[in-house]
Amino acid sequence: MPGKMKVKTMMEKPQLRIGVSGHQQLGDRSTIDFVREQFRMLLLSYQKQGFDLVLYAALAMGADQLFVQTALEEGIPFEAVIPCTSYEAIFPSDDSHAVYQQLLHRAQAFHQLLANDCSDDAYLAAGEWLVDHCDLIILAWNGLPPKGRGGTGDVASYARLRKCPFIHLDTLQRTVKNYGVFSLDAPRKPSLSVKREFAIAEQVVYQGSIITVRQYHLRMPNGKELIRDIVERPESVLILPVAYQEMILLVEEYDLGAGVWQLKLPGGKVQETTPRALEKQAQQELRQEVGYRAGKLERLLDVHSHPGYVAHKVHLFIGYDLEWEPLEMEAQEEIRVRTYTLQEALAETLIDYRCDPEAALALWVFAHKSRITGQQE
Repeated sequence: MPGKMKVKTMMEKPQLRIGVSGHQQLGDRSTIDFVREQFRMLLLSYQKQGFDLVLYAALAMGADQLFVQTALEEGIPFEAVIPCTSYEAIFPSDDSHAVYQQLLHRAQAFHQLLANDCSDDAYLAAGEWLVDHCDLIILAWNGLPPKGRGGTGDVASYARLRKCPFIHLDTLQRTVKNYGVFSLDAPRKPSLSVKREFAIAEQVVYQGSIITVRQYHLRMPNGKELIRDIVERPESVLILPVAYQEMILLVEEYDLGAGVWQLKLPGGKVQETTPRALEKQAQQELRQEVGYRAGKLERLLDVHSHPGYVAHKVHLFIGYDLEWEPLEMEAQEEIRVRTYTLQEALAETLIDYRCDPEAALALWVFAHKSRITGQQE
């Protein structure tokens, strides 16, 4: 983000960068009048406080255009933010396209963002661009969650994350609320906080045969020091065995930590994580725990299990074309193999404490992929 301009002489005004976001459909005429009047009052108020205003807007219908039109009536220039290269195509009529073109020609400058297609991701990026480049955001918004990614609610959430102050013009209640402390010198929170970069010390406080507990001492950008304990486990491979017509084989095993019998996926820890080594370990775990070899293994998903306090990578596979070829179970294992239809297995995931998280996740991801595949066929 560019640095804030400083006052160079006694006569030069401090620069205040204001961005706007809001609904394209603001409501009835009285609501539109409320929003317009609040825009005008806020802009004139900051001018009276001695700021040199730099305004940014994406020129979408509704709040953006109303903000710009109000600013131009007061002789305040603005800069246009163009979310995508095909932005002109989003305007649904000749009249709305003409208004956009008229406002665009009156922009003091414009900022063309990188997206080609005008997608939800492009609108989200434009909203985040405003937060990253402005000192203050004004949101004409009903205060409800967005109906699609990149809506005004997402801009509010990102501003809150980045500690960018914003003013909420509530289009339902017709009230004005201020969030965050407005100051040109107020520090911004980095857009991404990679906590490991703030580690000033670490030590192993427990080393067992399977898990390690590592303690991190962190000094955050605000100077606060934190202590975090992370449980480290070896990477694991888990397999969802799928038999004829999507019959699912799960293993039922007593979970000592949870103190309950749970449905799980066959699997275990791995030492090597090359594709070949993972498949070899997957076959071994299948044969030991359910007694079958998979004629085909297909990668489903790689996940971090219980992130935040556990460092544990899990590689999920689907095992197809099962044939009986068992290996001897480990002596301490007491595993019962249970057979379900896919719908029955999914129903089991809805029972409290019945399935472990990895099994539930694998089942729902598999069901989703199967549904998509079936639709394509």
